[in-house]
Amino acid sequence: MQSIMKTAVIAPVGMSPPAVSSFIDGIGEPISDVVLLVTRDRDVLAGTRFLDAGLSLRYPWLRIHPVILPFDDVATQDDTLRFMSEATRAFREERDTHQCDTIYLNITGGRKNMSVVLTLLGQILGADGVFSVVNPDIRYMNELLERYRGEINRFADIESREEGFALYEEHREEFDRILFPPRTGYEIIRIPTLPFPADHIGYLIRACLGSGERLAPQDEALLIRHGVLEKKTGGGSVLTPYGEKFLSILLGRQTDRG
Repeated sequence: MQSIMKTAVIAPVGMSPPAVSSFIDGIGEPISDVVLLVTRDRDVLAGTRFLDAGLSLRYPWLRIHPVILPFDDVATQDDTLRFMSEATRAFREERDTHQCDTIYLNITGGRKNMSVVLTLLGQILGADGVFSVVNPDIRYMNELLERYRGEINRFADIESREEGFALYEEHREEFDRILFPPRTGYEIIRIPTLPFPADHIGYLIRACLGSGERLAPQDEALLIRHGVLEKKTGGGSVLTPYGEKFLSILLGRQTDRG
């Protein structure tokens, strides 16, 4: 029997849930899995539950998995590294555990640093595409969102998905207009990325961790400039605390906040 191809979308959620739903609705490919990277901010959680209800009612076969980040905002370097760690874990779970053949990253929602991190991860981990949704009439979309913000925020208080479905059904026509605008009204843009060769990434990590493999002088200088290594007195280099956390994330180890 021919196996069913599975496609995942990983996306952060911010104050504009249509950034996620319009991509899934408009990409023109069947999506099987959706991972939502979500902070604990009350309004973001409400938007995530609103998004979950709308997507589930429109595409009942979707596996929707929210990953709740342990903070209200990605506002510090430690937060950014923790976000990177959770996004890396989600990517590997989609590939290895859920056996997704294709993984797309949608960087439209969330903070700018989240978008930058996801773009970088897409190149390092081998995503099949990094995309952004652009709505030329963003003012109208924002006005529509704000008009129903009070109703959307009610999703913060639901206690079950079934309750969310019922709440969505109360205003389904209006909510569908928010989450699933006409495909002619927005563009899905592929962000230009160049995948990093896995063997070169492996060499850099092994050399930085002191496995006996030596860094080429130009590679060592580059890693020093980017804060992964620092020069030692008397020559050579050593990992910085930031470099240790960064490499730990790439190796799939958990990075705790702080």
